[in-house]
Formats: sequence, structure tokens, C-alpha cells
Amino acid sequence: MKIYVYKNIYGWQTIAKNGEDKMYLDVQFKKGMDPQEDYCQIEILDAFFSMYKNKQGLARPKLVIMNYQVILKNDNEEISNDDLPF
Repeated sequence: MKIYVYKNIYGWQTIAKNGEDKMYLDVQFKKGMDPQEDYCQIEILDAFFSMYKNKQGLARPKLVIMNYQVILKNDNEEISNDDLPF
């Protein structure tokens, strides 16, 4: 599966868009395996879903990526619906 990931002040995320609607999903990489770029497209080779509790105590899903390879490095490219895997 290919996804776009980007780094914000809290960590890594990916985004899904459907028209005006957006959904953010937190992404965690295996320790020491974060991408060198702050924004890129990756192909996931090994991953699983997990969860964590946010500051309000609510459970939130996260995608834990164990192995990947960088497909595209581009800080200015906008994500289109055609690029999303879902």
C-alpha cells in the first residue's frame, strides 16, 4: 500500500480526503526508521494497527510501520484523491 506521510509538531500523520471531508491518522515508525524528509510518499512493506490514549483519555488509532521504502520525495506536491489507496 502506498500512502503520503508528513511530519507535524506532534509526530507523523497521513490524511484521507473525500470532497470537503478530511480524516487524519497518526503514523508511528519503528524506532530509528523515520523518513529523512518531512513529507513523502512511501510504500508500506510491513505494518499493523494499534491505538493510544490521547490527553483526554480517548482511544485513538495509529498505524505502526515496521518496514517501508520511499517512493516520492516532494515538499510542495498536493495530495489528490486519485493518489489515495482508499
